[in-house]
Amino acid sequence: MSISGEEPGEDLVPVPKREEVYDGVVIYEYEDFVVQEPSYIVVGLPDTGLVGAISVTHIASELGAIEVGGIDLPAMMPPMTLIRKGEPIPPIRLFLKDNVLLVLSEAPVPINYVYKLSKAIMEYSVKRRFKLLVSLTGIASPSRYRDEKPRAYWAASGREALEKALSLGIESFDEGILIGPYAVILKEASKYRLNTIVLLAESFMDIPDPEAAATVLKVFSDLTGLKIDTTKLLEEAELIRLRMRELMKQTTRTMSQMGKELEVKHPVIYT
Repeated sequence: MSISGEEPGEDLVPVPKREEVYDGVVIYEYEDFVVQEPSYIVVGLPDTGLVGAISVTHIASELGAIEVGGIDLPAMMPPMTLIRKGEPIPPIRLFLKDNVLLVLSEAPVPINYVYKLSKAIMEYSVKRRFKLLVSLTGIASPSRYRDEKPRAYWAASGREALEKALSLGIESFDEGILIGPYAVILKEASKYRLNTIVLLAESFMDIPDPEAAATVLKVFSDLTGLKIDTTKLLEEAELIRLRMRELMKQTTRTMSQMGKELEVKHPVIYT
C-alpha cells in the first residue's frame, strides 16, 4: 500500500519516456508535461514526524495531482523495491497539478546518499526552471507533547524566497541546526541560484504527526495561494499514525544514523 493508502487501480504502471542521470540518481518522466507559472517544486521526504511525507501526500490528494515521473537510486538504495499493481515503482514519485510538482518518497533516504539526491533535485529544479523549491518538514520539539497547535517556522535561501518568507507572518528559524536532505538543499541552493524555502512545524520526533503536517500545510497555502483543506487530514489523524508506523520505524533508524537528535531550534554557541 502506498503512503496515501490508495487501492490499486486498473491502469498499468507508466513506462518512462525520458530519463536523466545526476551523479547516479535517475529522474524519470513518464510523459511530456509543462508546469504553469509561478512554478513550485515541493519536496516531502520521510523525516521528523513524517511531516513532509504526510503533507505532500495530502497535497497530491487534495489537488488531484497525477503521477508524471519518479526518482530512483539504482546503486544506492538497500536491496529492496516498492511494488504497486504487481510491478516495481521508483521509491520516490513525482506528481503534477498545474503549477506544482510534488516529490514524494515512500522510503527513507539512506544516509550515504543524502547529498546526491538533494543535489539531483536541485539540478533538476534549475533545468526545469522552477521558480521556487519548497521543502516541508518537522522540527522535533519537547513542547509538542503538551501543545495542541504546533508552531511553524521558515528558513530561506535566495532574494525572492526571502521576500516570500517574510510575508508569511510566522517566525523564522533564527538559530539552530538542521540535519538531512532539507539541510543540504538549503545550504547548497545559492550555488545553483535557486530560490528555496523550508517550512517546518514543531513535531514529535518518532511519531507520525498529521497535526504538525496540517500546520505546515496552512503556511504552504499562504505561500502558494493554493487552498489545501486539512479537515480530512485531521479527522483521519489516528488512522494515518497507524498506517505509517512502519515507515516511521524505518525513518527513525535512518535519522539516528544521521545524528538527527542533534537537530535543534536554538543557538549552539551563545555569544
